[in-house]
Amino acid sequence: MKIGFEAKRIFHNASGLGNFGRNLLRALSTHLPNNEYHLYNPKEASIPFAEFLPNVKETRPSIGGALYRNLWRQRFISDRAKKDGVEIFHGLSQELPMGLAKRGIKSVVSVHDAIFIRYPHLYKSIDRKIYTRKLRAACIRADKIVAISEQTKSDLVEFFHIPAKEIQVIYQGVNPIYWKEFLDEEPQDVRERYGFPEKFALFVGTLEVRKGVDKILEAQLQTGIPVVYVGRPTTFWENLKNSEKYKGIQHLIYTPEIRLDEDLAKVYRIAELFIYPSIFEGFGIPVLEALISKTPVITSNISSLPEAAGPGSKLVNPENQEEITAALREVWDNDALKNEMIKTGYTFAQDFKDEAIAKKWKLVYQSLIS
Repeated sequence: MKIGFEAKRIFHNASGLGNFGRNLLRALSTHLPNNEYHLYNPKEASIPFAEFLPNVKETRPSIGGALYRNLWRQRFISDRAKKDGVEIFHGLSQELPMGLAKRGIKSVVSVHDAIFIRYPHLYKSIDRKIYTRKLRAACIRADKIVAISEQTKSDLVEFFHIPAKEIQVIYQGVNPIYWKEFLDEEPQDVRERYGFPEKFALFVGTLEVRKGVDKILEAQLQTGIPVVYVGRPTTFWENLKNSEKYKGIQHLIYTPEIRLDEDLAKVYRIAELFIYPSIFEGFGIPVLEALISKTPVITSNISSLPEAAGPGSKLVNPENQEEITAALREVWDNDALKNEMIKTGYTFAQDFKDEAIAKKWKLVYQSLIS
């Protein structure tokens, strides 16, 4: 099969949708090597990717300019895909270009979340309109819709009135670096390089109100537990962290800039626990990364997070400060509990290996051209 992908985020987004696309293409290329994968990128890549995979080809428009690149993504990719002999086009990030059906190209769209509808106050009005329009159009155009969680599937049914039977769920995988077996002493080098304490809790994600970082700071204030925060800072975070209230615990707040995937994988390994009290996620990939890294997880009991966290994690109400603080203290101080959480979580995570995910996508693609 020849499969095309609108790949802007693969080549330009360092996290989130970019990680989803890169992880999926690595899995497909490795475990379904007989296919050809065409990545359509509107401009010169800021994140190298395609050259590392022998059956993956990157294609860019021959003409520059922001206006043309935008038109190319929305309209002209269909013509190029037809010329390349693409049989199936996969929209990785909730959108599809126009004209695929007219050119005889089957399509599938991956849907990640509808947070912009569920929590509109977190987004600008214009952004909400654009995201909603693109997602609705993609679901109408697509021959198949695949949600990344049961929560996202439910949101599509609720907000877009799509029949549940028309939506399939396939979970995400992670970067293979998280499955790597390090020697016992290897992860310890990051502790010295980044100046981390002997024991710390870990948070990974954008440092914004939706992720519950304010709740973690408050828990630190009450428990004295050091926390490493890895993620893109926001104005909200900077104002909160540097406020008078938290002046006395600055020595417990670590905000390293970690650029290497291997370094982050090592940080997960040496963390005492992972805490992620987000109020809503389409999936929650950092939770899965923690489970694979054999790190106990505390996360929210709502949205898709119980799906990602599995039966061994500690689930809390993300709006309940006392519950979050109590869970942090309980897991931090209980080695027997941590060991049981690690064992159960790692067993659960086996279902998210690349090979299993690639097999599910193989069936989707085959169903479109059979």
